[in-house]
Amino acid sequence: MALYNGNLKLIAVTGPTGAGKSTFINRLCGSDLKVGTGLRSCTTNIDVASYMMGDTKVVLIDTPGFDDTTKSQADVLEDIGGFLKRTYERDMLLSGVIYMHRISDRRVGGIAVENFRLFGKICGPNAMKNVLIVTSMWEDVPEEVGSAREQELASKPIFYQPAIEAGAQMIRHYNHAESARMVVSTLMGNSAQKLQMQWELVEQRKQVPETAAGVDLRQLLREQEERYQRQLQDLASEMKNANRAEVTKLREELKKTKEELRRVKKEEEKMEVGSFVPRCRHAQSHSLRSSTY
Repeated sequence: MALYNGNLKLIAVTGPTGAGKSTFINRLCGSDLKVGTGLRSCTTNIDVASYMMGDTKVVLIDTPGFDDTTKSQADVLEDIGGFLKRTYERDMLLSGVIYMHRISDRRVGGIAVENFRLFGKICGPNAMKNVLIVTSMWEDVPEEVGSAREQELASKPIFYQPAIEAGAQMIRHYNHAESARMVVSTLMGNSAQKLQMQWELVEQRKQVPETAAGVDLRQLLREQEERYQRQLQDLASEMKNANRAEVTKLREELKKTKEELRRVKKEEEKMEVGSFVPRCRHAQSHSLRSSTY
């Protein structure tokens, strides 16, 4: 494995869109951020940047969130799975996984809960001790408000309590380079660990839909489909007794709901076991095999 003649630490940075993943990496790497194109084969939304911490080269992997506005959840999971598979095949294990959360959010919506649920299935319980839940956007909230939200996130089973009990830590990021360095330094003593999804894809030779994360995503999609079906039924009932002005509004809602239902069904088709066709068929490209940090 011709990667780097020295100490090397790989750290993945993930979380919902807009949580500050790329900004965190830029704060850490400064103006010297470099994208490792060899590791981006077939994963166009995954970027790699690096910097030196003493005599250790720290490589940060910027991954898309499952609420990405340009890609479906199925495509995001496939991209992440493909990347993790290729790195594991090269004996490249993660020393840490950073999951970013906006402390400025007034409430944690269903999408954010689903995002972390899938994240947990990708990592698996054995790798949770290498997970940092990093709260961002502290500059946007009063200290007492942020602290109250932080306590709620750490103590409620619906949020991050199970992950913390499994070994994950929660830490604050204050949107400057020194804070980013302190966050990453917390992970430097970790032993590299394989993630559950890496083990499933490589050692158990599973397809993405067969992994724990894939099974969970299929369940989430079924739940979404059922929700949209109920919404269609409710809208149809409302239209029977609606006046002309209300009918116009309800028709627009009906149209949007049908579009969402079609989107979900399309994702479900992508994730069907037995019919899954990877968008990138080659597990390793020449550029990946020969790339160096």
